[in-house]
Amino acid sequence: MKNVKNSQSYSVIIVSDAKSTNKEFAVSAKFIKTSILAFSFLVVFFGFIIFQYLTMTLDKQKMKRLELEANDKQQKISALTSTIEDLNQRLKNIENYKERIMVATGLTSPLALKEVGSGGPEFNDQMTNGFPMAQKTLPDGIISQPQNLLSKTKAIKENAKQIEASLKSVESMVNQQKLQLAATPIIWPTRGYLSGFFGNRIHPFTGRLEFHYGLDIATQLGNKVVATADGVVLVAERRDYIGNTIIIDHGFGYVTHYGHLSGFKIREGQRVKRYDVIGYVGTSGRSTGPHLHYEVRYFNKPMNPADFILDSQN
Repeated sequence: MKNVKNSQSYSVIIVSDAKSTNKEFAVSAKFIKTSILAFSFLVVFFGFIIFQYLTMTLDKQKMKRLELEANDKQQKISALTSTIEDLNQRLKNIENYKERIMVATGLTSPLALKEVGSGGPEFNDQMTNGFPMAQKTLPDGIISQPQNLLSKTKAIKENAKQIEASLKSVESMVNQQKLQLAATPIIWPTRGYLSGFFGNRIHPFTGRLEFHYGLDIATQLGNKVVATADGVVLVAERRDYIGNTIIIDHGFGYVTHYGHLSGFKIREGQRVKRYDVIGYVGTSGRSTGPHLHYEVRYFNKPMNPADFILDSQN
């Protein structure tokens, strides 16, 4: 039965117009089956070829895009590497400037400085005179490996933070020194000539040897008397021996006394600045003539006012 089935054939009649004869030919079932299989194979084969072609085309486009992205990333890495090198050099310069500032403000010994551009002194400890110091800047030549950019950037960031902390400490110390300078009595309280000095002297009324705790500045009656530093007025009152007296607390242990005044221009508790007029020269109390008795005390210890005065009488 199987051989009979495979030997079957089909007649194909091609009908043309009425004037032509019809054409008829026989096609076996085996031929039809073989033709169908061959056609299916060709469809699959060409489909595979087309798929491979499309895949290769897409891969080429993808490779080209990845190559462009890689080139772009390489350019960015090169630019970032150059930026890191520049930042590293700038941090070296900042470190050097910071060390010079610390020397100028007295926070570091001048012997600690190296040549300009060396990146600052090397210390074993992370503190300098109680102030945080930045770590050494990154050595030259280590910026050549792009794969380490992240770690190098992090190191530079940390170094910058430490330099910032050092500079803030310097700023704090400078501000403290500015406040202390403003509180130090460094000018003449009035203009005149010295009629009495700090130290032992013969008392003008008793004729006995005694210690004089200030300077006597003889000048015209009514001349202005100024505060010699910033501070707060503690006393503005009349006293038996020294007459009209002003006492100013300047902070940092400094206190100044102004005696024999003819009048006040301030009140107790008032805050004054250096060069503010606080009163006027007089002869109140026990005085032989118009003059100002001026004292400087440091933590209640009498000091020679002449040792503090920086400006001249001219």
